[in-house]
Amino acid sequence: MINFLENRKKTILNTISDAEERYKEATEKLKRARTRLQQAKVKAAEIRINQLTQMDREQRDLVDAADEDLKRLEDSKNYTIRFEKQRAIEQVRQQVSRLASERALESLNSRLDNELHLRMIDYHIGLLRAMENATD
Repeated sequence: MINFLENRKKTILNTISDAEERYKEATEKLKRARTRLQQAKVKAAEIRINQLTQMDREQRDLVDAADEDLKRLEDSKNYTIRFEKQRAIEQVRQQVSRLASERALESLNSRLDNELHLRMIDYHIGLLRAMENATD
């Protein structure tokens, strides 16, 4: 029976020793798993920060691009307004000039008789001759 008790004791001690060894292994695995979990949390935080930074940068780029587009549109609008204003002014000038010429011609035609007409022609011929002599 002592043999039996000795064998039983050895079996129990072996079982306890195996259990302690498995406990140490499990504790070591748990420690490594916690370390990996902490590393994964740090990596996830880095990724999150990088994504937020990139998102902010892209948002700023979009705002800057929109501002540039808006400025170009504003410049284009102002150029178009100035161009159309100048064109309208030029059209008015041309119309005023044409109307003034028409009225002057009508006034001249109503005041010119043949004698005055001939004197004006002679006067202008004299001016042309004087200009021609001045260039020689």
